[in-house]
Amino acid sequence: MYRVARDLAALIIRFLFPFEVFGAESVPLTGGAIIAANHASLIDPVVIASSISRPIHFMGKAELFRNRLVAQFLNAIYVFPVDRGTADRQAIRYAIDLVKNNSLLGIFPEGTRNKEKENLPLQGGAALVAIKGGVPIIPVVVQGTANLRFRKKIYIYIGEPILIKEGKKATKDEILSINESIYRQFSALLKQESRTR
Repeated sequence: MYRVARDLAALIIRFLFPFEVFGAESVPLTGGAIIAANHASLIDPVVIASSISRPIHFMGKAELFRNRLVAQFLNAIYVFPVDRGTADRQAIRYAIDLVKNNSLLGIFPEGTRNKEKENLPLQGGAALVAIKGGVPIIPVVVQGTANLRFRKKIYIYIGEPILIKEGKKATKDEILSINESIYRQFSALLKQESRTR
């Protein structure tokens, strides 16, 4: 069901809001990895999933799963619940298992939607899962979804993988260091955006 839903959503979104992808070659064809993206709109997960050929498992706020039918649909398109604002160990453990089993995990490290150009301080979830799972982080910047207008173009910029050295420990300093690497790539991708539009 995932591919059917994604492909249908991609057709609809491309008609409403054409989009262009830069750097798709940075996403590994096999193996686990984390897609760490900025987040300005509810449609960002769909835009990102439509831009990358491999299936992506996204975290979704637990409140979305209260309705049984909605929960079944979200499960079918590889969304799993996370309690925001808490250390949801079950969700983190599930995320680590996903990347260890060669899946792509989608995370919005700002932790909430942000329509401003400046990024919010990054949460530690993406870095923690990357360290525990031993997988790279692929930074992604989506531009054009904050203020959607019919036929206004959306741009997706995919950065270079941030490789996690084997044997790293999930210390506070290490998580901060990885977050700084993500933040730098977000800034670099935003500069690329200004050159390509």
